[in-house]
Amino acid sequence: MVFPALPARRVVNGLLTLPLAQRLELVQTLWDSIAAEQIGPELTEADRQVIDQRLEMFLESGDPGLDADAVLDALEQSL
Repeated sequence: MVFPALPARRVVNGLLTLPLAQRLELVQTLWDSIAAEQIGPELTEADRQVIDQRLEMFLESGDPGLDADAVLDALEQSL
């Protein structure tokens, strides 16, 4: 679907008037189009080094860390 060239605010305001089901479908369509491009953030060399170091530490220790439920439980307990 191609939208005519309109100022962004006008387009957004028009989309916000759609029924919930149509807005959800639009969000899913947009998300799918973003995911299909598989474009990630640009990493600096320092970022790459940190990622490589952490991967090496993981591979050496084999420690998978905590699963998400355990982390969320710990956070809830601390509140």
